[in-house]
Order: sequence, then C-alpha cells, then structure tokens
Amino acid sequence: MGRLPSAILLLAPPALAGFSAELQDEPAVAARGKGLVATVDEVERVLVNRYGASSTGQDLLTLLLQAELLETLAVEQQVEIGPQDVAQRWEELDRQTRAAGVVGGLLAEISRQGFSPEEFHELLRISMIHEELTRRALDLDEDAAVTATQQQVWLDQEIAARGLERPAPPWTEGYVARCGDVEVGLAEYAAFLRRRLPEEQVNETCWHVLLVRGMEARLPDLAPEALERAIDADIARRRAEHLRENPKVSFEQRLGASGRTIQSLREDPSVRIAALSRLWVDRTQGEEGLKRTYQDERAYFDGRFGVAAKTQMIFLVAGRFANDLVKRTYEDADAELAKLMARVGNADDFAALAVQYSEEPGSRAKNGELGWITSADPRFPRPLCEAVFEVVNAGGELPMQGRAAGPVHLDSGSAVLWITGVRPAPSWEVMSEHVHEELRRRFIEDVMPRNEVEVEL
Repeated sequence: MGRLPSAILLLAPPALAGFSAELQDEPAVAARGKGLVATVDEVERVLVNRYGASSTGQDLLTLLLQAELLETLAVEQQVEIGPQDVAQRWEELDRQTRAAGVVGGLLAEISRQGFSPEEFHELLRISMIHEELTRRALDLDEDAAVTATQQQVWLDQEIAARGLERPAPPWTEGYVARCGDVEVGLAEYAAFLRRRLPEEQVNETCWHVLLVRGMEARLPDLAPEALERAIDADIARRRAEHLRENPKVSFEQRLGASGRTIQSLREDPSVRIAALSRLWVDRTQGEEGLKRTYQDERAYFDGRFGVAAKTQMIFLVAGRFANDLVKRTYEDADAELAKLMARVGNADDFAALAVQYSEEPGSRAKNGELGWITSADPRFPRPLCEAVFEVVNAGGELPMQGRAAGPVHLDSGSAVLWITGVRPAPSWEVMSEHVHEELRRRFIEDVMPRNEVEVEL
C-alpha cells in the first residue's frame, strides 16, 4: 500500500490497535458447542500456556509494552493527539494509498490487512505519539520528519534507561513485562494474545477446551490419578517419537525452542485430549474390541495401513484437449512418457528422468519419490493407487531393478510409476495401534465435531 507512518511500520505487525478499549467488559463466553461452553478466561489461559513464551508471543509482548510506554510518556510530556489530528493523518494516508493505485483507498487496504477503521484510528494515534516524542527527544522542528530508524533507536534507548524486566513463565508475580513504572499484567497480556494471535490458532484452542470438557463428561468416574498416569504415558510416547526422529536433540530442548516446558505440555488440552481418548478406547473396546473392529472393517484398515509399495513418479501436465494453458493432451503425454520409459532400466534411471522431466514439483524435488503407498492411501488419487496395486497384485517377485506401472490419467495430467519395493502388511501389534488411533479419532468427532463449535470472540 502507500507509505504508512514509520511508527505504524514499527508497531503494526501483526496488529496492535484497539487493545486498550477491548480490555474492558470482556464477554464471559468464548465458544459454544453441543451444549457446552468455553469461557474467555479458560481460552486465554491456554493461549498463554501455548504461545506466551513463544517467539510470536514475545514479539506481541514487545509491541504491547512499547505501546503502553508510549502512552505513559505522552502523559508525562503532555503530548496530546486528538481525533482531529488522527482524521487529518487518515486523509493524508488515504491520498497516498489511492495515488499508489489501491482501489478503495486506505479503507480497502486496512480491511485487507485485517484492521477495522476503529483499530486503525487508534494505531494512527499511537504512531503519531511516537513521532512527536521522538521529535522532541531529538530537538527537531515541529514539522520535521522522523524516520522509522530514529523512532526505534529513541524508543530502545528509553526502554534501556528505564530498565526492562521480562520474567520467565509461569509469571506467578502477575506481570509478564516491566519497564520502569510501566507494567504489562498477565491478564492484560492474555487478552492481547487472544485478540492478536491468528484466528485459526484461537479457534482451535476454543475447540480443544470444549473437547476436553466433553470428554471428561463421558468419563465421569475417572480418577484424577488415572488421568495423570495417562498424561504421563502420552508424554512418554511423544518423547520416544521425538528421539526416534531427532536423537541428537533432547525432548526438553525441542520444547524449549518453542517456549514450552514439560509442565506446560502437561497442562495443554491437546495432551489431555490424547490421554482421555486413549482411556476411552481402552475402556470401551479393549483388545477384543480392537480385533472385532478390524475384522468388521478389514478392507478399510488394510487399504490404508496394509501392504505398501515404494513408488516413484514422472508426471506430465495434460488434459482432454490442448489449449493455451495445457499444451498437451493425455495422448500426447502418454507418448512422451513412453519415450522416457524406454530409457529406464532401474530406479536410478527413473529418478534422473523424474528430476529432469516431471512436472509435479513436490515429487520432482525428491527424485520422483512418492514413498510407500497403500492400496487405498488417502494421500493419493485412487487411480494412482489402483495402477500401483495392479502391478503388486499381479503376482511374481518384483525384479530387483523395479517395475513400471501406468501410464495413469489423473485430473491434471498423466503419470508413469516405478515400483521399487513391496512392504508386507504390518503385524497385529502395529495394526492394532492404527485401529486404536482410528477409534480415538471417531471418539473425538463424536464428542465435539469442530464444525459444531461456535466461536463468539
């Protein structure tokens, strides 16, 4: 958009305005679902636990602290920016924005960036305070321009002079940052996070709070000790999975990199959801129930978790008719693929051709590798899976160099496949965990479908 005031560039991302007025009279209810309610306080506690010490949360805390310090300094130095001053600046920015070619001017641009007019007016007011305070500190003329660098340098110096405290969580003293006599309280920070974190993260948190409440209602006789043991077991599984994937980095180090601790993880609804859903399936199914579910739905589970084929792909964009956007027909693509396959003797040959000719970026970047594919793998189009397993199910031992499948016509093109290995169906020990996971997923969906959660924030 057109040039914004330098202070807005410093304070805006991901949005600052409007916090002061919105801290009053918070609604009691954050979300509803299936007759259950999640309160604002509950949601904010989870947001602080999840994101308060993260890099995003700390960036937001910096913005909040800076804004409050600017407000305090404005009072101390009798800097007054009134509605008329803000309106005049708005008009200037609107002219700049329209001159830059933005249809609809400033109003359209701030809407695109997620601001309401009221929020942006407040943001302008704070940015103008910042400008004037910097101008006075540098002893500049009343109408002298100040740069973003000048404003930030001055503000950093002011913060350093007053002293900055940013205690580590869990913030038992009730504040999360302090600069001289300016203090950001925990409750204030929680409300700010709720208003300024991405909507998807806030909505997911609302869902999780409701989901835990619904699960607990399904397990009314669950002893607290049993839940704590289930949480311990879930964290142990997460630790083991992490160490399998990242043996050189401890689980605690991984958590710390995102501002989390073992204790904060224990308190997170996602861990409780995992623990409660596992307890539910164990209680209602047991080993015999898992076996019965598998037998009743064997085609489903074998199709997703059974025999798998390691597969590579070369894909060419094609359509029923050639045009300016799609340069070849399916028949043209098949002919090109046939010429390429005449040059393939093994997986290495196929990989080299995939890197050079395949037009599907994701697999091309991996030398054409799609990985292990099952007969009803939900990650891939059904025709692709069918083409792979037509070869797998044909019988006979797979040649060491691999075997071709296709060409197969997909929605946007034609593909030829190279199968380099077949992995047998897993043991019951492994398959039973897949069955368990599916039953947990169904339990979650039954307790609180996400599309039935109404967020009221």
